[in-house]
Amino acid sequence: MSHSDDLLISLIALAVCGGLVFVGFRQNFKEKTEFRRVRPPWMLIALAAISVGFMVLVHIANLFGLETGR
Repeated sequence: MSHSDDLLISLIALAVCGGLVFVGFRQNFKEKTEFRRVRPPWMLIALAAISVGFMVLVHIANLFGLETGR
């Protein structure tokens, strides 16, 4: 896989994580008018997307040559 392909996949993954964060926060703080028994844990989904997005940002920084680890 070339460098540009890896960067493109990383940017797409970052956009997906951003979308999940937006939807997760919006669904979590939406006014709850219906009482369904099974609801997805939107805050957990949003927090997981934030953490994965941060890892993708570090990966993109590594692709550009920044040293983020030892």
